[in-house]
Amino acid sequence: MKMLKHEDLEALERWIRPWLDKRRIPLQDYRNLSSSDKDLLHKLVCQPTRPPSDWQLKDLYQKLVLGERRTRGKGGIAPVPTHEELEEFFMPLTPSERLSDLYKY
Repeated sequence: MKMLKHEDLEALERWIRPWLDKRRIPLQDYRNLSSSDKDLLHKLVCQPTRPPSDWQLKDLYQKLVLGERRTRGKGGIAPVPTHEELEEFFMPLTPSERLSDLYKY
């Protein structure tokens, strides 16, 4: 995977931030993800393509939710969601949600 430039990372954050806000996931937890996880999340919520494996979804979910729980001092491992819950969690924003939120940044 190629290294992203600072401007590219800012552009990705601008597109993913409304989704993170809606799910109350701190931006710092997103920033702590590896480049491949950021790319996967962006593909899931900004430009839906062929869905990744359940394992990839569960792994990404754990990283995002565990990071949030650690920040709030709850610790532990988040329960593993069902396939349907994962699909709902990674559901992209609607165009109207995305447009209205983009004007905030």
